[in-house]
Amino acid sequence: TALASMEEMLCDLNRMKKDPQHFLFDRTCPQKALDYTSFFANTEKHLYGRKREIDILTRTKQDISNHVYMSDEMSMAKIKSRENIFHCEAAFLSGYAGSGKSHLLHHLIHACKEDNWFILNCKFDKHSTPIMIMAKAFDDFFGRWVPRLDSAMDGSFHRVCLSIFSTIDKEGLIQLLEIIPNLGKIPPEVQTDLIGYCRDQGSSSIDKVGFGTKRRTQLFQVLIKSLCSSGRPVLITLDDLQWSDSTNADSIKGLILNYQDVPCVVNDDQKEICHHGLMIVGTFRSNEIGKNKCILETMNSIEQSENIKVTKLDIGELTPSDVGNFLSATLCLPLRYTQELAVLVHSKTRGNPFFVNQFLKTIIHNRMLQFCVKSRRWEWDCDVIDLQMISDGVAELLANRFNKLPMPLMQTLMVASCFGSQIEESIIDLLSSSEQQLLPFGLKDVLEMGIKEGIIEKAGPLYQFTHDLIQQTIYESIPNNERKVLHKTIGNALLKSATNNSTIYLLAVDQINMYRQDVAIDPQERSHIAKINATAAKFAIAASSFEQARSYVDTGMQLLGDNRWKEEYYLSLQLYEMSASISCFNGDMGGMSICLHEVISNVHSFEDSLTTSGLLAMLLAASMKNQEAISNCLFILSSLGEEFPEDLNLATALNELALVQTTLANITVDKLKLLPAMTDKTKLNAMKFLSMVCSYSIQSKPMLVPILSCRMVRLTMENGFCDDSIVGLVTAGFSLFSFADNVELGYQIGKVGEFFIEESPNRHALRSRLPFELDGTLKAVVEPAQSVVALFHDRYDSAMLAGDVGGAMHSLLSYCLGKLHTGSELVSLSKFFVACIKQSTKYQQNFVRYLAMSAYHLCIALSGTSSNEVDIMSFEELNQIGKREKHLQLLYQNFFNEMWGYFWVGDYVKVLELSKKYKPTGQKRSLEVTRTIIEGIASLNLARKTHHASLRKNGEDALQKMLKWEKISKWNFQHCTTLLQAELHYLNGDIASAGSAYKASIASACEHKFVHYEALAYELYGIFCVENGMVKEGASQLQMALDKYTQWGAMTKVKALQRFVDTGDPSFLRKFR
Repeated sequence: TALASMEEMLCDLNRMKKDPQHFLFDRTCPQKALDYTSFFANTEKHLYGRKREIDILTRTKQDISNHVYMSDEMSMAKIKSRENIFHCEAAFLSGYAGSGKSHLLHHLIHACKEDNWFILNCKFDKHSTPIMIMAKAFDDFFGRWVPRLDSAMDGSFHRVCLSIFSTIDKEGLIQLLEIIPNLGKIPPEVQTDLIGYCRDQGSSSIDKVGFGTKRRTQLFQVLIKSLCSSGRPVLITLDDLQWSDSTNADSIKGLILNYQDVPCVVNDDQKEICHHGLMIVGTFRSNEIGKNKCILETMNSIEQSENIKVTKLDIGELTPSDVGNFLSATLCLPLRYTQELAVLVHSKTRGNPFFVNQFLKTIIHNRMLQFCVKSRRWEWDCDVIDLQMISDGVAELLANRFNKLPMPLMQTLMVASCFGSQIEESIIDLLSSSEQQLLPFGLKDVLEMGIKEGIIEKAGPLYQFTHDLIQQTIYESIPNNERKVLHKTIGNALLKSATNNSTIYLLAVDQINMYRQDVAIDPQERSHIAKINATAAKFAIAASSFEQARSYVDTGMQLLGDNRWKEEYYLSLQLYEMSASISCFNGDMGGMSICLHEVISNVHSFEDSLTTSGLLAMLLAASMKNQEAISNCLFILSSLGEEFPEDLNLATALNELALVQTTLANITVDKLKLLPAMTDKTKLNAMKFLSMVCSYSIQSKPMLVPILSCRMVRLTMENGFCDDSIVGLVTAGFSLFSFADNVELGYQIGKVGEFFIEESPNRHALRSRLPFELDGTLKAVVEPAQSVVALFHDRYDSAMLAGDVGGAMHSLLSYCLGKLHTGSELVSLSKFFVACIKQSTKYQQNFVRYLAMSAYHLCIALSGTSSNEVDIMSFEELNQIGKREKHLQLLYQNFFNEMWGYFWVGDYVKVLELSKKYKPTGQKRSLEVTRTIIEGIASLNLARKTHHASLRKNGEDALQKMLKWEKISKWNFQHCTTLLQAELHYLNGDIASAGSAYKASIASACEHKFVHYEALAYELYGIFCVENGMVKEGASQLQMALDKYTQWGAMTKVKALQRFVDTGDPSFLRKFR
């Protein structure tokens, strides 16, 4: 084709200059020419028609790199300004199948690899469990890095390892090692310890069924946080999200939205402070994502987050110009030569990159496009191509191409297609072994032919189809009946090889389940498939993959006949108990109730009912029916030989504590270590139910707690030690504090229990079980309050790792309440309360939800702000619920929060009126200390105005109590003691001593970081000064009070106090106070 213009000539010359490999150098080898005809053959170098998308992704990548490697000066500036040092950006690429989304990911991955990013690459498909694909991504990551650490990455990878092994307990590590075997290869000294520990245990985690609903998700989040702690940017790619599930969606959402306030680390290589940077890129088919609502909801949640920048890219068709540029570069010909062919190819393929690629391969195979050695260029006839190819025949085009493949290759590809878009090399080895050989030839050898054909590619230990449309076409080419038989044959072959390998076992059951759909099978086979699904469900529960476990359980239950309880009693019992457990872990209390009712109606013996009885108690407690839960547990305990008195009062509780106080006083870590393990099954079951009823009694029947905990201590000393012994110890310490007023011994016993919690392989479950008794009570009054509050965040993580949703919600609530009582900024704290209400609603933890609502009322009243995200009940409505359900803790929290609200606005009359209505019961709570402060200040303040002797007496008694508490913890209580002393001195007319005490209270509150009490001390001192004629000093102190109240976020209080400051009139003060 001759040049038609000067512009065409300049275009040709520019192409020769910029790309001599294609347009200047001679190429006479047909095979080399053929190698260039793969449309996206080298995606890391150039993608045609995708410049805009690549530029956007590159800018995002650069922003994250800049954040991670920012200078020390910028880092310190961010830290000082309290900016979030975790930077996360997400990009979601949508488009039709074959539009090139995956190739854009590969291009980005290559760029990130060149810059030493850490990369996790996940590709989902219809036939594989999404959570296992996530596990496979981690396994590939560790397998990729461990063998070839270099000096540049060694320090970063070492930090990742340290973070992982310092965060996850042995139990979590064992669970991870089952699904991420390469994790055990780093570092060598840790690997040895882990192998020894696993050998000592002598069992797989399948024997420990009952891990919680979010355990594996939480473990994955720990791994990703550890990667981010390396001081290097992290890329996570999530290809084909339309095949993901709700568990994976929750994991992605939790990772992005919950990962905040992480500490910076020092990059040893460059000696600079680095921040954490995470880039998440997901792809999905725009025409199929609508079926997956959970992923759509996750993307919407992420997009609405204030801290995450989200980019959405629609990957559309290529234009004729894009196709022309590709053909020009690929065929090494000027654009004017390929223009007509480009228009034809575009019309045949509608600009879909995958179809373009397959179309070109077909016309090359049919010799419609071929390399001419004589002319040393590609030649074609557009008329011939146009006549012989149809516009909408791309799927047929693929099928025709595959039908011409050698039979062994096609059969092997059919087997591989049954596993989805990818298959492990180890699975190929199993299916090729002499015992399980599916085909009369070696599958691996034949797959090499598939690699040469461009149908299969190999990445490490993984074979995968070069595009999921290829897998889909091959899979659908198998006749339906033959396909089901093939699934069954594969499943049975894998089942024989599974032994204790949970991954292979689950894979085998998945294959058999695909066979049994819509197939008439005899009763014997139905029973067999139901049994292997029950075993698969155990594996899935042990790995905390509850969506997967739910599928297996439902399949097993569907396969059982109408006479299931007669024909398959133990299998039915097993499946229904697992179904109830899964429902509990997922917060589905309705589903849990249905399953438990089915078991209760059909169970044969008391022993068979114990698991169900425990689950029923959990259901009742979550539904605010604590009294019923307690009665049920006490009935079980009675059947196990543990009787308890019906008449409960303070004297009974104190007498029980007195009987074991000597034993408790002599308990030490060393003495308890000498106790044998408890082995009596009856006693172990009794300890389990005692542990449960302790928790419920604290909330609704507190006088029972000392009796229960003392019984647990006796059983331990007489029968040996178990995990529930730790619960008994800590609860006994709690009882000493709450009923016997023995704070020192209670704290001592609590610390012994804490030692065994941290030593236990089940420490996450125990941490989540005892946040109120240990951290919220015993430690909260002795140790610095702020440090104890920080523990609740870890307790929440532990509970989620252990799968204890109820414990997680209690820990989240305790964190919020602790922050409230230590003076955290109220607006930010309100968001935590909203999150707590939303999560407890989601998991149907009503008790936590009501308590959070009660405290949230106080936040709203003080801050003057509220959220429309949740509906909250009034104090009156919450009190009605507490009275109806006899929930003493809810009633007390409502009373306290209402009284505390009146206190902060200075309505001391209301404070004392409420106090008279809710008299102390004999049980001491940690809130009783704050109550003492509130009532003491209110009484002394009103005594100055009314001169009532009873008010003075109340104030003096409060001071004496606080002096005792100050001896226990100067940090927590000195500022309150000195403030009460100041108010008493003022009442006594000792102006000099009062002034000194006010100043001491201010200094102590400031030193110990209680900003709300610092504000209160400034306020009371300011009022004292104004009332005693020191107006200028008073104004200064009141301004400091305004500043501190503003820092606390108590804007309602600020506005009220500002009115007094503005008037400067003591008469207004009397109205205000």
